[in-house]
Amino acid sequence: MTLRLPLLLLATFLLSAAPTPRQLVVPGRSLGQVQLGLAPAAAHLPTTPPNSSDGAMGKAWVSWYGPRPAHGAPTELDVYTATPPGGDGSHRSVQVVRATSPYFQLANGLHTGSNLRSIRAAYGALPLATTYSVPGGVRYLYDAGAKGIAFETNGKAPDSKCTALIVHLPKLAAKRFYISMGQYLHNRTKPR
Repeated sequence: MTLRLPLLLLATFLLSAAPTPRQLVVPGRSLGQVQLGLAPAAAHLPTTPPNSSDGAMGKAWVSWYGPRPAHGAPTELDVYTATPPGGDGSHRSVQVVRATSPYFQLANGLHTGSNLRSIRAAYGALPLATTYSVPGGVRYLYDAGAKGIAFETNGKAPDSKCTALIVHLPKLAAKRFYISMGQYLHNRTKPR
């Protein structure tokens, strides 16, 4: 009985510990080491070749897959690059990063797997920006556009789970990349 309390306190501490810089999601700025607004070569993207990509006319989506867990699909890191708003088209920058891994989390503790109720408690009544199909079902995207963070969920009910965190440049027009994101996620090379 006396050993249970210290173990419970230790477990609570470990679960509530602040994310490390490699895990930290900063809305409008970064997801872990990947930084928005920088050229792809300077943005700290993975150095391995992507598992899937699609690009044309100065815009591109690229994806890296993590290892397949015992249950479920592999985690994903998806990055959208395009000419910066107001740019002359001569270079691209990272504008959107999407991650399905619960490894990444915001300073307030939200992460993939958090429920919509918790997301709304932190960000208010976020508007439903769009829906799209991915292997495994329909996804609902709630966007705090001015802050540069969006949450992909598996439903609209309060207990629906966040399936991906999406960090984007603040005030970036949602329709500018969400339509292409849904199409890309639906049609890309599937993880094995």
